[in-house]
Amino acid sequence: MFRSMKTTGLVAMALAVGAMGAPVQAQDGVSLNVQSAWPLTLPASGRDAQHFADAINEASGGNVEVELYGAGKLVPSLEIFDAVQRGTLDAGYTSPLYVAGKFPAVQLFGGVPFGPDAFEYLGWIYNGGGLDIWREIYAEQGVVTVPCGLMDSEAGGWYKKPIETAADLEGMKLRFAGLAGEVMKKMGASVVLLAGGDIYPNLERGVIDGTEFSMPAIDASVGFDDVAKNYYLPGWHQPAAINELIINKAKWDSMSEAQRKLIELTCRETMLWGVTSTMTENAEAVAAFKENGVEIREFSPELLAAFKEKTDEVMQEQAADDENFKRVWDSLQAYRDQNAAWVEVRTD
Repeated sequence: MFRSMKTTGLVAMALAVGAMGAPVQAQDGVSLNVQSAWPLTLPASGRDAQHFADAINEASGGNVEVELYGAGKLVPSLEIFDAVQRGTLDAGYTSPLYVAGKFPAVQLFGGVPFGPDAFEYLGWIYNGGGLDIWREIYAEQGVVTVPCGLMDSEAGGWYKKPIETAADLEGMKLRFAGLAGEVMKKMGASVVLLAGGDIYPNLERGVIDGTEFSMPAIDASVGFDDVAKNYYLPGWHQPAAINELIINKAKWDSMSEAQRKLIELTCRETMLWGVTSTMTENAEAVAAFKENGVEIREFSPELLAAFKEKTDEVMQEQAADDENFKRVWDSLQAYRDQNAAWVEVRTD
């Protein structure tokens, strides 16, 4: 039944888009080779890529054909942006966090410590000018971004021992990424960035004392509960996350307006599907962790206040160092300030 509803909805969407210009079937078709940064069976990120490909192939009636490849099939996952930029890949399904070293500002589109939840995040992206700035940053690189994946809050991480005070973090060896990693450095931790497949063995051997990774459903697929028994929920460092479909700009410009619109609308549907698809799996994962002897914990208010203080410092430093970062950060903060009265009521 669900598949039937999905099919009907997406086909209707395709027809609506076609009505804006020439009928969909009357246009020349376009094909896209797309590589995901994640295995296609991975909850959320990988499965969202597969859902997008299946949905648009079905809805377009052959007018937009996506050939999807899993992680590493054509290029290493962290080189997807470069391949799309060169045109050796038409498109990639990835995270803006993966190009933070080149474009620090785009980290703010992938996940923000103490940032907006999923609903508010999308409000800023689509109604607060976020997407316009994001696309302007990428346009200079010959790449177009389409928001195409939405995830709820990540977990606060796995630790070999409980974290009760800021002093407990001093000298700890932790795997953290992006802006949150900079915060942890300010808290006195030694931070390393490890690829997903390298985290478990390093945690198991004690090379690192703790790690953040993702939501419970994804963490369960890795098996962290076998090697660490302190799990913190929710994650202060990423209340929501957005993944992206990046497309070579020349390829994007070669498409009709209807084809581009169909890609964007299918990505929006993918975000809705993705953020709801893991609700039950996350609950089941947390229950399974408890059965395996994991202690589900929360960071103390004092520790969260310390994280927030250091986060503010990191944001100020990043904004001072990078003009685009300041531009994005100011836009996000202005949108959140504008809507604070409603968000506070809605989330109480």
